[in-house]
Amino acid sequence: MKKTKDVISSFLLVIFSTLLALAFIEFVIGTNWLKNHHDIPDKDAYKFYKKYYKELHHLRGFVPWFYQNGLMFTYVEAKDANNNNSKVLINGDSWAENLIALPFGSGPNKIITDELIKINKERDLNIIVSGTSSYSFSPTTVQLKILKRDFNINPERIITMIDHTDLGDELCRYKNKLEINDDGTLNKVNPEDLYSSEVYNVEIYLTKVGIYTSDDYNIIKYIKNKKFRSELKKNKTVIHSPKCTFPEIMRPVRDGLDEDERAYLKAVVFRYIDEVFSDKNVKKLLLVIHPHMKHFTGEYKFYFADFLKDIISNNKFKNQITILDFKKEFYNVYFYGDETANFKDVFIVNDVASHLNINARIPFVKKIFEKLFE
Repeated sequence: MKKTKDVISSFLLVIFSTLLALAFIEFVIGTNWLKNHHDIPDKDAYKFYKKYYKELHHLRGFVPWFYQNGLMFTYVEAKDANNNNSKVLINGDSWAENLIALPFGSGPNKIITDELIKINKERDLNIIVSGTSSYSFSPTTVQLKILKRDFNINPERIITMIDHTDLGDELCRYKNKLEINDDGTLNKVNPEDLYSSEVYNVEIYLTKVGIYTSDDYNIIKYIKNKKFRSELKKNKTVIHSPKCTFPEIMRPVRDGLDEDERAYLKAVVFRYIDEVFSDKNVKKLLLVIHPHMKHFTGEYKFYFADFLKDIISNNKFKNQITILDFKKEFYNVYFYGDETANFKDVFIVNDVASHLNINARIPFVKKIFEKLFE
């Protein structure tokens, strides 16, 4: 009898120890393991991203500020989401995105946002910013369609920020990802493949987040994550170096366009313009172009404003389109007309993409809205 009791006691002890160990792994080790995976979106942000990235190639960055303030668009004042004031949409790439967020979504760009809020109130507007890093005309076209279709964002005026990196993005990053409808409109911009090494390959991260945010036990999440990482490692032989490096993105700006590239870009721009004015509510499209530092030194041959002025002169919507060329306005906007000033003083130091520094963005924004309501 005593021997039987000892066996039972030993068995119960093993069961208890096993359960205790599993509980420790699940709730202590597992929880700490998940905490070490920074910037995991909540389930709503994850679902939002999953819903739209296959139409848009990618959304804004995987950081908490964008999860809380908008992975696709942001109202300058949250209270404006339901008001009836005249809507102004600011779209484009990081030049637009950085009006409301610091680079890489590291926090709010308070100085510029405060200026936008001031303009919002003075003119009784409802300003929405949908700028997203590396968006050129094609993803911006699809994004505009989605904003109208799913979010009832039908702006009267649109400000489109056009950066010179858009040229390489369009030709290198998106050209082979476009899905065109039978009527010539753009249906979507497909995302990168799972094993792509391009910068905006979001499939790997979303797969991991799907594991992290699932309802599985932490130990199951850990096993699934290890299995996925093993699959990535096994398939690394098919992962090549990224094609769309910064030098390649800037190549057509540096060297200029050949005839095929020029014809393709013209078609892309006109497709965007057609999407803008498919909504009869739109009164004005303002296309904003700013030079890079190397435009001043003569190292870049292609200048977007010259290209747009040429092709839009024959577009059927030309009377509703205004081009704001900051190369023309540069010294008046930033230096009160002093052409002896150092052009480098308005740019972020050592930024190869020539983004404006914080101080320069205030006159930049003021000039844009001045032009918008001329």
